[in-house]
Amino acid sequence: MRADAVVDPEEYHERQNRARAAADSRGLSALVSFSRGGGAHDRQANGLWLAGVRTPQPYVPDLPDHWRATGHVAVIVPVDGPVTAVVESVESCPWVVADELVVGEDLIAATAAALANCLTARVRQRVGVLGADVLPYAWWTALEELVLARRPHARLQAADDLSVALRLVKSPAEQRLLRAAGRLGSRAMAEALAAAVPGASEAQVAAAFIKRVVSEGGAIYDVVVSSGAASGRLGPSGGAAGAAGWTTRGLEVGDLLRIDAYGSVAGYLFDFARSIVVGDQASEEQVELIDALRASVMAGVSALRPGVPLSEIVRVCEQTLANSAHARRYGVPDHLMGGFWGHGMGLDFGPPWIGPGNHELVQADWCLALERRASVAGLGGAQYEDNVLIGSASAELLTES
Repeated sequence: MRADAVVDPEEYHERQNRARAAADSRGLSALVSFSRGGGAHDRQANGLWLAGVRTPQPYVPDLPDHWRATGHVAVIVPVDGPVTAVVESVESCPWVVADELVVGEDLIAATAAALANCLTARVRQRVGVLGADVLPYAWWTALEELVLARRPHARLQAADDLSVALRLVKSPAEQRLLRAAGRLGSRAMAEALAAAVPGASEAQVAAAFIKRVVSEGGAIYDVVVSSGAASGRLGPSGGAAGAAGWTTRGLEVGDLLRIDAYGSVAGYLFDFARSIVVGDQASEEQVELIDALRASVMAGVSALRPGVPLSEIVRVCEQTLANSAHARRYGVPDHLMGGFWGHGMGLDFGPPWIGPGNHELVQADWCLALERRASVAGLGGAQYEDNVLIGSASAELLTES
C-alpha cells in the first residue's frame, strides 16, 4: 500500500530488504519496530525509515477495553514475507509504504496478531524489537503474552543496535533532506540572532527561530536559549520557565547569548548552535571564548574524511582549543559535554559518538554534528556546533549560518 511517500517507494522497499537481511544474519525470523508520535522526533525514526509512517497523535494513557498504545505505530518485517504496518487510523497515518496495513485501536493486540500470523510454520521464532525503549514493561509483557498464546516458541529480544547500524549511512534521498534541513535551520538561526537585541527576551529570540522553521513547513524539536550569567547552561529547567528552553529574561548590552536549536524537514534533523554578544559591545575575553570554540569545531570539520578515526578528530579539536588565544590566557575552558565533541544524526541523535576513546573510522555518507559548549567562571558560557555530511574526500557543511 502507498498513500504517499517522502522518498521514492522503491527506496523504502530496498530498506526493508536490508532490514530482512540484517535480521536473517542474526538468526531472527522477523523484526517489529515501534515508534511514538506527537512531537517526539527522537522516537519516530524506525517507522519513518522502514515505511515512511508516523502519527501526529500524542501519547495518552491506556483505557482498558477501548485503546492501548495510542500515539504509536508498528512495522513488522519478516525475513521472507510481506511488510505490515499497524496503525490506529488511516486518517492519522496517510503516508505508508507497506504490503499490508492493519488498523486497530489496541495497537499492542493488533501488532501481536499480525506478528503471530507472520511466524506461522517458521522453525525460528525469535523476533527482534526495534524501538524497544518506547515499549513500557506492561506493553512488552502484553505483546509477548499475546504472541506466545498463538506461537509458544516465539521469543522477543531488543535489537535497537541493528536499526542504528542500518540507518547510519545516508542514501542520496536522505542527504537531500538533510541539506534542506540544514538550510532551513540556518535561515531560522539568522533571524533568531537578529532578534537578539537589547531589551528583547530569550523567549522572543526563540519565537523568531520557531516562526521561520514552522512557516516554511519544518518541525521544531526544541530551541534552547540561555544568556547573561546563565549562558553556560544548556537551558532553564523548571521554575517559571516550566518545560520551555527559554525564559522571559530581558537581554542586556554585553550579555553572552547562546542558541542551541534542533528541528527537522520530513523528519530529518538539523542540530546546531551559535553564540553572540548582545549589543555588539563584546569584551576581548568574550570574543576570544567564542572564537576558540568556533575554531576548534571548524578544525574538526576540516579533518573529517573517510578513513580517519573519530579519536583523531577529537585530538584535532582539543589541540586547536588548547592553542587558542583564550586558552593561552585563561586555560582551556571547562568541558560541559563529558569529553565528547558530537554525535551522529539523521532521523534522530545517536552513534557514532565523537569521543576520545572511539577509534571507529569515519565513513562516507555519514551525517555528524560536531560541537563544543564551555563555561568560564565570571564570564559566562558559549557554544558552537555544525552539521556535516561526509563526502568521498571531505566534509560538506550543512549549517552555514
